[in-house]
Amino acid sequence: MTGQQIPEQRAAEAAEALAAGGTAVTARAVRERSGVRMTVAAEAARSWNEREAQAEAVPAPPAAVEARFVALWREAVAVARGEFVEARTGWHATVEQAQAEHDAAVEDVERAETERDALAGRLEDAGRLHASAYEALTTARDEARAETLTAREQAAAAEIRNGAALAEQRSRADKAEARAEAVAGERDRLLAERDELRDMNRKQKD
Repeated sequence: MTGQQIPEQRAAEAAEALAAGGTAVTARAVRERSGVRMTVAAEAARSWNEREAQAEAVPAPPAAVEARFVALWREAVAVARGEFVEARTGWHATVEQAQAEHDAAVEDVERAETERDALAGRLEDAGRLHASAYEALTTARDEARAETLTAREQAAAAEIRNGAALAEQRSRADKAEARAEAVAGERDRLLAERDELRDMNRKQKD
């Protein structure tokens, strides 16, 4: 810059220099660089920014280009709509299948719950039956033991009186003891069956 340049020229050159250096072209920056009055700097900055805006502006497309763009846009919209309809149909089918699977799962759960309740009822009935059987077997065992004791006592008394009678009493005692063992075995079998039903019901709940 030279001192013989008019202020407008100095301001214009300052604006160009600021832009080349990557600094924003503002009235303050032009004034500080060129030393001109603020009004001259503001006008120079405005003029430079307007020229740059015009240079960067994109011109309107020709009619032929715009018509081709519209045609392409319509085609793209048609394809997108077709894909959307196809995707929506697929999703509807997927949702219907999922609903059917859900309904089937609900039916399976309800059926399992029904079977569980039925098994629980059977277990409860079996428990009552086993309790009654256990009580009856216990009574029978006690009676058999009492009978055995009585038979042995009678056999002991009869041994003194008669050897033949003693043998008969011993036989009765042995039979009574065998009956007691059979009753105890049956009781144990029923208890094992009750425990098995309980295990089945526990597994069904799990």
